Amino acid sequence: MSAASLSPSADDADPLGDASATIERARGEPPRSLAPDRDHATPLAELHARVLADTDLSAARLSRPLAAGLAGLALAQLDAFPANLFWDLDFIAAAIVDEAAALEPAAAAACVEDRFARMIRLQHLYGQATDINFSYVHDFTYGFDWAKWVAREPSLHADVPGPFSRHFLVYMEQRGHELLELIAADDDKYPSLGDDRPRNPFSFSREPAAEVALHTELARRGLIPVETWALDGGGYDWSTRWRVAFQDRRVEVAEELGYAI
Repeated sequence: MSAASLSPSADDADPLGDASATIERARGEPPRSLAPDRDHATPLAELHARVLADTDLSAARLSRPLAAGLAGLALAQLDAFPANLFWDLDFIAAAIVDEAAALEPAAAAACVEDRFARMIRLQHLYGQATDINFSYVHDFTYGFDWAKWVAREPSLHADVPGPFSRHFLVYMEQRGHELLELIAADDDKYPSLGDDRPRNPFSFSREPAAEVALHTELARRGLIPVETWALDGGGYDWSTRWRVAFQDRRVEVAEELGYAI
């Protein structure tokens, strides 16, 4: 089966092309990748085709929900995190399709729709629309949030099938509402900022130049928990990948580069 046969037909609207064009106009450049060997994220239409190219005939039913989900997630990311710097979605799309393709045909499309809907809600929950107001979605996209979650209770979470499983997405939504409660109570780590400043609870700068330099160096050293620019996420064993002290190493590299605050 050709990749083209799994793409939305010419008679359909082009949600993937429209979303890519909207992001490029807003950012003034093609979406960037954190991949060490390329500058730009995989275009959404190309990603859609790649993810479905090697699946069997029954997975063709996932073409439309995958296209809608990818476009919706990319646009939600732009809306919630307009300053976001890196836009890789390769492994997210592949992981969702892999999970769905293993289900009964009647449940597969619903799985794709559910996972993307949950991720879209997370964009708006953690972005500029709420008092959480983080600058970037990088910690979610590249697995820092996931690795931290597993490390807190590995006996419960280490066997969860991958960094973008439903179990983890449910936790992230719950955690977002917990953060809003902490902010409303003017918590020491998550205080009420009282203005539209982006929130930075970390011990290192997250100004754009620092964010790019730090995470580019982490990618070069293999210290990004989930290599979301690759369809296999880096090919890691997710039951053990979280054991690397990613949070600590990120702080150490930030200090090494002069970005500690």
